[in-house]
Amino acid sequence: MNVTEAANSRSRLSVALRLEDLVLAGWVAIISPLFYRLGGDKGPFDPGEPLPGLLRIGAVLGVIVCVAARQTSVPDGSPRQGMIQRGALGPFVGGLLLVTISGFTALDTPSSLVLAALVITGVAAVLVRFVAPPLTTTVRRVLVSPFVAVSGGLYWTLIESVVRPSDVGALRQAAFANLHATTPILLFLAAFSAIYYAMLIYAPRQIAEREGGRIEWLLRYGAFVISIAFGIGWLGILSG
Repeated sequence: MNVTEAANSRSRLSVALRLEDLVLAGWVAIISPLFYRLGGDKGPFDPGEPLPGLLRIGAVLGVIVCVAARQTSVPDGSPRQGMIQRGALGPFVGGLLLVTISGFTALDTPSSLVLAALVITGVAAVLVRFVAPPLTTTVRRVLVSPFVAVSGGLYWTLIESVVRPSDVGALRQAAFANLHATTPILLFLAAFSAIYYAMLIYAPRQIAEREGGRIEWLLRYGAFVISIAFGIGWLGILSG
């Protein structure tokens, strides 16, 4: 590979991995596992967690503002692909419901207050749609970023129901001893992370900006998987 080809490869990689991907990788690999451990290994639907609950609800509000607000026109005048064409509508709805329910549960909010909050949010979204000025892509990315970060934090509470970090060493030894027996577990973890990524990271980012092709998103998902493996690995060492 010559100098020009190497430069082009680095350029393509820099386009594929955006700032959000690098921040998310560090968040999932280092910060989220640390918060998970300090939080007493709380589950995603455990009550009595006011700070995580407020962060989740605040992140949801940012996404709702992004959805409700109008977008500035594309500079070249080309039409935007819809959420259905991008395959993001279903995962987005599922991810939004997951974080919303988790947030209200963490706050231990009574059902009557939840209903009132949803009604107020709906009215506010309508006002944003018809009163607020169109938002630039940069502003939209900023609004969605907290939701992506919160989703990275939720990963550890969700993965706990699949494999405990303290069992990582045993799983690794079992894989070497009998790879055929552990293959279904590893495939399940891979499928789980793919669904999680689609619901809580890919889809919300498509709300902010409809960008990236298959290669870009495969590279971004690969970076996410590597950060997961790193986080589970060092957390497993501490748990051992």
